[in-house]
Amino acid sequence: MYKIQVYLPPEALRKIRKAIEKAGGGKIGNYEGCMSWWKVRSSWITMDGAHPYNGKAGERTEAEEYILQCRVDEAQVDEVISAIKKAHPYEEPVVDVVKLDEKSFLSR
Repeated sequence: MYKIQVYLPPEALRKIRKAIEKAGGGKIGNYEGCMSWWKVRSSWITMDGAHPYNGKAGERTEAEEYILQCRVDEAQVDEVISAIKKAHPYEEPVVDVVKLDEKSFLSR
């Protein structure tokens, strides 16, 4: 089991959620579509040669983003990452993948 986390602009939330669900992400036991997201403030400097979704080359950009996270079974990790990248509007989406250990699934 893995946890996938992605940074995205607020207007892309629904599209990326749907892409993750269609690729098999966000399933926990008898539940599907299990995801969390929260607002963050991010900044970056766009370098020459980039084609940014937001910002201009050589300038610092600050914007509100969401971080969305969900769990993904190992068998669906590659498909979920691919779906996120296809649905994501950024040139270089930030997708973090963390392998969870068995302690994450201990019963009470």
